Amino acid sequence: MIMGTEWTTWLIETTVATSLAVLFVLAARLPLRRAFGAAIGYAAWALVPLLMIAVLLPRAGHRLPAVVAGASAAPIPPPSMQAAASSDFDPMPWLLAVWLAGAIVMAVATLGQQRRFQRGLGRVARREDGLYQAEAILGLPAALGLLRPRIVVQRDFDTRYSIEQQALIRTHERSHIRRGDLHVNAFVVLLRCVYWFNPLLHYAVRRFRHDQELACDLRVLARHPRSRRTYGEAMLKTLLAANPSPLACHWAQAHPLKERILMLKQPLPAPKRVAIGVVVLALVASATGFGVWAGQPADAPKTESVYLHSVPGEPMVSLAATDEMPREVAGRIATQAGLILTNPQVLDDSGKGVSLQVDRIPARSALELVAGSSGMKPVFQGRSVTFVPVDVKR
Repeated sequence: MIMGTEWTTWLIETTVATSLAVLFVLAARLPLRRAFGAAIGYAAWALVPLLMIAVLLPRAGHRLPAVVAGASAAPIPPPSMQAAASSDFDPMPWLLAVWLAGAIVMAVATLGQQRRFQRGLGRVARREDGLYQAEAILGLPAALGLLRPRIVVQRDFDTRYSIEQQALIRTHERSHIRRGDLHVNAFVVLLRCVYWFNPLLHYAVRRFRHDQELACDLRVLARHPRSRRTYGEAMLKTLLAANPSPLACHWAQAHPLKERILMLKQPLPAPKRVAIGVVVLALVASATGFGVWAGQPADAPKTESVYLHSVPGEPMVSLAATDEMPREVAGRIATQAGLILTNPQVLDDSGKGVSLQVDRIPARSALELVAGSSGMKPVFQGRSVTFVPVDVKR
């Protein structure tokens, strides 16, 4: 179960990376918000996918596969096959089945919640001002839709809010759409399905959505700095969403309204302070991302065992080369076998190192192993050896 092992390793590594990122953001979001504004506090959540990407990048100190060859009459099974033979039980298929079942259950539950919300809207009709009006009240206003985003308001929207409050609500929801918050929320839903077993991630989602709303509030106030009171009154007039959509951006769902309203009394962060916050966050992201990438253990060289039969009369070679240039290894083989390499420089084109451990195998076979790492093959003419591309026929 090589595929199962690789998938389990990937899942464990990314789970650890996302958990570390979530813990860091949960600890830093309030200080960042107080120092540089709500937008920086919300932007800090980008560290979560950043560390996931850092884990998925090629590992630091990556080495090329090693080749171990020896003369033998019969191949010896690799250790993984020997271990499998000694035990009839392989837990990998069961672990994958449990993970997949949990992911499916989580996805079905999320889609069911979204479906219940949309059905609860009742009939939705387009208004002359471009908004959409539903028959429902709870959970609205909200921005909905990934392909064709739209703003849906409750049936008493015109009577509940003043003209100025309606304009502020439209600005708020349109800001969500322009900033791509709907697609970000869909990505968060995907993460919750993949990492359904990680309670820390589920705990962090509500804080993430709260920071998202605070950042949107700040953008609205930046455009309408004299409408703080009107903006707060609109929040208080909005009922809390009893059944919110996991994909939508609600005007006022189960977010702490007290904190949002208190933020209205605070002065907007100066552009210089926001710029400093961007620099600080970029430095933190670069340092943590590089640290996670560089801190990964180097891949152990993969060993491919090649067992060959010797042919009487062929020169035999024995040597050990660790991560050396192909031309150097080929030269050592040729010296032992008394061969002349006509164009060994072509083996340097790959720029790859070769790890080779051979014990009494034909020189022809050893040169084929070395040249293969550069996409070449040896052609023998007496004691002379010329390297040509693999797809060239001679």
